[in-house]
Amino acid sequence: MRKNQLMASGSTAHPKEGALVKNLITIVVVVVVALVAYNYFQTGEFSLMPGGGMSDEEKQLNSLKGEFRSATQTYRQAGRSAGVSGMDTTSDAAAALQTVDGVERDIKALRKRTDDPEVKAKIDDVLAEIKKYKEDVS
Repeated sequence: MRKNQLMASGSTAHPKEGALVKNLITIVVVVVVALVAYNYFQTGEFSLMPGGGMSDEEKQLNSLKGEFRSATQTYRQAGRSAGVSGMDTTSDAAAALQTVDGVERDIKALRKRTDDPEVKAKIDDVLAEIKKYKEDVS
């Protein structure tokens, strides 16, 4: 009777095909989420493709923002490593802080070069974030 019900409903899919489709959809979703996460950490914006319609200044700013985030992550990791293992990680922390200083210097130079008020506003936001970070770590 069960076989007749399946044939009457017009379903010809095998159970294995259904599982294969679910697995394929799961893989696609995981890849898309990973791509969005990667782009967020690199550019600070949620998007599938980084920098689609951005100006050169915006691309530079996003690159510098990514460097800043990477340096802050390195600084935090150095602190955790020192706490867990007791190793001296002051050189890692100092290098991360030097990177933050360099990024700040480059962003200020970019602000002087750009005329776009929208980009200047974004630069000001990043500079405020850097200032707050420096206050928190000192």
